[in-house]
Amino acid sequence: MENLLFTGRWEVSATKARTSVPAAMVQFVASAKSLSFDLEGTSRWRLDVDGVQKEIFVTDARETKVVKGLDGNKHHYRLVKISETNPGFVTLYGISTDPAGKFFDKPAASNRRIEFIGDSFTVGFGCEGNSGDSPDLEFEKTNASKSYAFLLADGFKADFQVNAFSGRGLVRNYANIVPEWTIEKLYDYTVPGAAPSEPDAAPYDLGSFHPQVVVIFVGINDFQGEPPYGDKGLFKKAYASLLEKLRKAHPGVKFLLVSTKIWPNDDLTPTVKAVYDAEIASGHSDLDFLTLRTENSALLGHPSVHSHVEMANTMRPIIARLAKWLSR
Repeated sequence: MENLLFTGRWEVSATKARTSVPAAMVQFVASAKSLSFDLEGTSRWRLDVDGVQKEIFVTDARETKVVKGLDGNKHHYRLVKISETNPGFVTLYGISTDPAGKFFDKPAASNRRIEFIGDSFTVGFGCEGNSGDSPDLEFEKTNASKSYAFLLADGFKADFQVNAFSGRGLVRNYANIVPEWTIEKLYDYTVPGAAPSEPDAAPYDLGSFHPQVVVIFVGINDFQGEPPYGDKGLFKKAYASLLEKLRKAHPGVKFLLVSTKIWPNDDLTPTVKAVYDAEIASGHSDLDFLTLRTENSALLGHPSVHSHVEMANTMRPIIARLAKWLSR
């Protein structure tokens, strides 16, 4: 594991690494004509060579996936988990080259760091599908590497976390599914997908990754679908508590609070705007607010690949201003 740079929330030991979050990534530098990935758990994976997609493959039970056809020269590789695992997790036991290949020192971490907290819109749920597809295609049509979050982090060349959970709200989940496991609770674990079934699941150490900007796009599931909807007072309190927790953990961090139009009551935007207004009124100047327009023509009314590009383009200048990042 010493040659691997882990991006996103991973639980790493000497012999394996576990994750459940979308867009979790492993980067390494190697010369190889083939690479073998010892993986366990249901997931879709994308392998990039020098930032260009080489292959997509699927894992389930423990197996070794072999990617052939590499040129044997030194390249920067990244393995990206493009599906969502909630509940559950996936495990990486190791990566190896062909006998003539070799690993080099692990890539350096970026001096730019960004975190995304959200739901299925942030996951990239169903973005490669369309509204006429069967809901059963969610695994095949979800691609976290085409979500606005991945596009933004990749464009800024920033290290990142995507802590996003489809169907979950900050204080109330869609249709009240697993009501005890909201974003507010899942967020506190290193491997959130494992937490509901593991009483001793490891809590996440907020000191292990200090983002300079946090994009928060939550609340769609609190106020959409079948009623009763989330309590607005509890939502505002939980949102303010999350902001305060992150401020204490990451001194100087900036926030972008994001909303969008929802049905049937369109309660999300005024509720998040009220949070923003209260923060400004209390003297905070470390945050901005944005209402996004999304084109929800993908699977089950989610943003399409094209819409994710538009969302990323809309957020990019705001994030650059907040973080004082110039484009790279």
